[in-house]
Amino acid sequence: MNRRRRNNFNPIDAPALARWIVIVAFLAATGLSYVYLSVQLHHQGVQRRALEQELIATRTQNEDAKVQIAALTSRTALQQRLKEGYLKMIPITEQSIVRLNSSRHRAGEDEVQPVVNQRVRP
Repeated sequence: MNRRRRNNFNPIDAPALARWIVIVAFLAATGLSYVYLSVQLHHQGVQRRALEQELIATRTQNEDAKVQIAALTSRTALQQRLKEGYLKMIPITEQSIVRLNSSRHRAGEDEVQPVVNQRVRP
């Protein structure tokens, strides 16, 4: 009776099976990581495009603001607002003016002069 059992028993090569399981698991992990990274790349591309469009819109708004500031601060615009009464100008009094006089010093007095120090070599 022992002989019948042995004849029906099919041995399984465990190292070969384990090797194939590891190879299949590695290929599956590689495929899944490739798909994941491809999706991430696409998603980041979409985000980059949105950020670039936002940057372009911000630059356009900045240029429009610069043009508007230049138009509102031009001499003719300020004179027109002054005539309309929107701006009020007050003359500057003599007390408010600060004058800087460059007084001349005599030569050799309080001047910065270049100096050459010659080192004595032993």
